[in-house]
Amino acid sequence: MDLGDVLSDVFAAGLGWMYADATYTVDEPGDGGTAWDPAAPTPRDYPCKAQRDEWSAYERQGGNVAATDWKVLVLTKTLDVEPVEGGRITLNGITLTISSAGGSAPAVSADPGRGAWVLRCRV
Repeated sequence: MDLGDVLSDVFAAGLGWMYADATYTVDEPGDGGTAWDPAAPTPRDYPCKAQRDEWSAYERQGGNVAATDWKVLVLTKTLDVEPVEGGRITLNGITLTISSAGGSAPAVSADPGRGAWVLRCRV
């Protein structure tokens, strides 16, 4: 077990009570179909613990973060997959799409200790 795993375990155990139940949904390729007529994607849900956070003034300066963008933190130990752009997270009854603003503003990142995924989301 490396230091990152230890830190994320400590983070989840110590702060998990502050996070709400949430669901991460990602579309997986559907079964069947052809290259010219693929099957519809199948949504797959993953339970997790998440909370809404606020972007700092520094993160908002320069227009890299829109006023309507949500910052959502997801405990890495509670999510079985790595989130990706285009995935969705449902938190407190609101479904948000993970989306990048382009440039140097990623849709998904992690805190330095890998205790939480940091998601840029849009309603």
